[in-house]
Amino acid sequence: IFHWGITGWALYCLPAVAMAYAYHVRNYGTLRTSTACQSIIGNKVNGMSGRIIDLVYMVALLGVLAGGLGFTTPTISATVTEFFGIEESLTVTISVLFICLLIFATSVHFGIERGIQKLSKFCVYLALFLLVYILIFGPTSFIVKTSVDSLIFTTKNFIEMNIGPSPFGKSDFSKTWTVFYWAWFIGLGPFIGIFVARISRGRTLRTMIFGVLGFGTMGCALFFMIMGNNALYLELNGLMPIVEIMNNEGAAIMTSKSVLAMPMGKWILPILGLFSLIFMATTYDSGAYILASGATKKMQSGDNPEKWHRVFWAIAIGLLPLGLLILSSEATDPIERLRPFQTIILLISPPLIIVYILMAMSLVKSIREDTKTKLEEII
Repeated sequence: IFHWGITGWALYCLPAVAMAYAYHVRNYGTLRTSTACQSIIGNKVNGMSGRIIDLVYMVALLGVLAGGLGFTTPTISATVTEFFGIEESLTVTISVLFICLLIFATSVHFGIERGIQKLSKFCVYLALFLLVYILIFGPTSFIVKTSVDSLIFTTKNFIEMNIGPSPFGKSDFSKTWTVFYWAWFIGLGPFIGIFVARISRGRTLRTMIFGVLGFGTMGCALFFMIMGNNALYLELNGLMPIVEIMNNEGAAIMTSKSVLAMPMGKWILPILGLFSLIFMATTYDSGAYILASGATKKMQSGDNPEKWHRVFWAIAIGLLPLGLLILSSEATDPIERLRPFQTIILLISPPLIIVYILMAMSLVKSIREDTKTKLEEII
């Protein structure tokens, strides 16, 4: 709940507001990260400064999406191996990755309206079905009670959890995971920002901010509370060694086995796999769209990048995780298999902090200038 909570979505919100204001209010004409910094860097947005900002953002986004693909592909692979009763292997994982890339390229080819939006709507229906099913047929009272306790605990310790533990603490959880998640959100920030700006025409800034913070946080919280507490119930009541499976086989296998433990779990598992596949497809379809938009020199409001451009980026996103999956395949520890993906995200995200600062300064300057102009017109 904490790692995927309001702090992470706030890191998405800043680029979203800055880009939406530059694109729709100031009508700068291009949907690129550098455009959100135009009030600060001025005409340099079309020169070397603007190209450097866009290059930093695109390299970071490509790495973060590739890292995320490396995290999510094993989840889909696990549903396949558990459903068919076959052994998990690198061959199965790579086959799943290639199927995902085929879906990405096909959906991106049809464009944002016909491809991504239709898949997104279907994904929402699948998510709601999964959550309602697990809540009703799982340990309902335990899930509700533990979820409330989790929300209270997170709220009471929110500031301390964001700042991190005492330097004298023995746990390295903050260093290994909290910092990683913040780096992941920073790397994805411009991507989410451009996509939200693209679909937010006609909305107020207040509506957009509450939508990103509210619905994003709520959706993630529901998933972790329902699915996470269902797995916790299995562990605490001795129905399944969740922690042991997690440590020895990884989170993907643990998730699949916890779903299999549900009534009619054998038939719910394919739905989980389909949901994961479509969720990943919509995310990376959008990523390919954003990368193509960022690489397009001039794109007016309402325009879309060329189809070949979108397909190119959809394929490019999958090449890096393919190499990292092969590189990490020798590791026996599930956590160690994730290290290459974790490392690449931690390395490429920090330069974007400078871009975040420029976007914030540019947004404040633009709003002040526009407010002053309106006041002068009234007078």
